Amino acid sequence: MSDATNLRRQAVLLTGASRGLGRHTALRLARAGMRVALCARDRSALEGVAHEVEALGGEALVCPLDLRDAAQIDAAVTRTLDAFGRIDVLINNAGLGWYKPFTEWTREEIDTVLSVNLAGLIHLTHAVLPHMLERGSGYLVNVASDIGRRVIPNMAAYVAAKHGVVGFSGALLREVKDRGIRVSVLLPGIIDTYFGGGEEGSRDPSWSLHPADVAAVIETLLRQPPGLVLDEVTLHPLGQEF
Repeated sequence: MSDATNLRRQAVLLTGASRGLGRHTALRLARAGMRVALCARDRSALEGVAHEVEALGGEALVCPLDLRDAAQIDAAVTRTLDAFGRIDVLINNAGLGWYKPFTEWTREEIDTVLSVNLAGLIHLTHAVLPHMLERGSGYLVNVASDIGRRVIPNMAAYVAAKHGVVGFSGALLREVKDRGIRVSVLLPGIIDTYFGGGEEGSRDPSWSLHPADVAAVIETLLRQPPGLVLDEVTLHPLGQEF
């Protein structure tokens, strides 16, 4: 069996890093020795996560980023490359959504969900990928949702975005895998985070995933031997109905 990938000193750009799954992933990867560029809209919250990373002996870079803004996407990539010299891993984790009948969604809410969950993910990947291709290595992890492979009512725009992430990930993998780039899409069920207006710790663990456990799965993806890719991974709490 091939040796697992050593993550120490690798550089990761992580979106949605200010709380929830993003925060837990940042801390998990920092413990593994990775240098972490923390991206989200809330600078203050990012600085708090950066302090946590540094308390673990890790290296963090705070990169405020609104995925709806092309200039901010380019700036975050440039800052990460300037600070770390490379981007070995991109984790597209940022996401948001609302649960209500489609006719109650505003045009702005529809545009925001599609922009952050799908278009922003694609644009950030488009900005990072040339640097990986030039080096001949890299790993892209796209956090979708289990509803990227199924449908539920009252989240039509969100479901559409996550189906798009799954399709984009699979198509891109087949385009770049022969050039040393791996792409994984993660399809978790319900996670006990702030999503949809909730609070971390508010959901029953029998039917919700702890974000630290999902972060551990992300680390497992990154540690796979270089010649292996887990292209699509679905995970659920045992008590979730689906």
